[in-house]
Amino acid sequence: MGKEAHGTIPLVRLSRAVDGLPEQPLGDAGLVTWSVRGEMGKSGLLLGRPLLHVHVQANPVVVCQRCNAPFAYPVDSEVLLQLVKSEADLDDDTSYGDQSDEDDEDEEGKGFVSNLPEKVVGSHHFDLLAQIEDELILSVPYVPKHDVCPGAQANAGEASPEEPAVKRPSPFAVLEQLKHKD
Repeated sequence: MGKEAHGTIPLVRLSRAVDGLPEQPLGDAGLVTWSVRGEMGKSGLLLGRPLLHVHVQANPVVVCQRCNAPFAYPVDSEVLLQLVKSEADLDDDTSYGDQSDEDDEDEEGKGFVSNLPEKVVGSHHFDLLAQIEDELILSVPYVPKHDVCPGAQANAGEASPEEPAVKRPSPFAVLEQLKHKD
């Protein structure tokens, strides 16, 4: 452990990640930058356990679900993974020691321990690019939206809510006139 690797890969090569998305840009705008660092856990429940720090950066083009316009969604995700020897170890909660559900609270008693890493099966045939693609998929929201849609900004600039663009007569004005004719 203690080794590092990093690189880039075109988004279009990660077919599961871009499935259902609009056409992705080519060149630098369409690259996924990744880095991975391995180490052994140094303290607590992770002492002596093999860990991977995975960092993924990309800007996949997604479609805003409010305005239907494509936009680049920035992804900058870091995750800590624990490597286990077999699939049976994935669900094995005893690998963190003898803890019952009542003991899963942190020192301050504010909630469940949530800083334990996700477990993945590690082997000599570990597919690092599949793990990077998984992290990218998990980082893109299921329903992507602009913070503020570009069309909403343009519409807001055209007419302020206090002053309507066109003064229309009230539809009840005609009724008011009929009422006073008697």
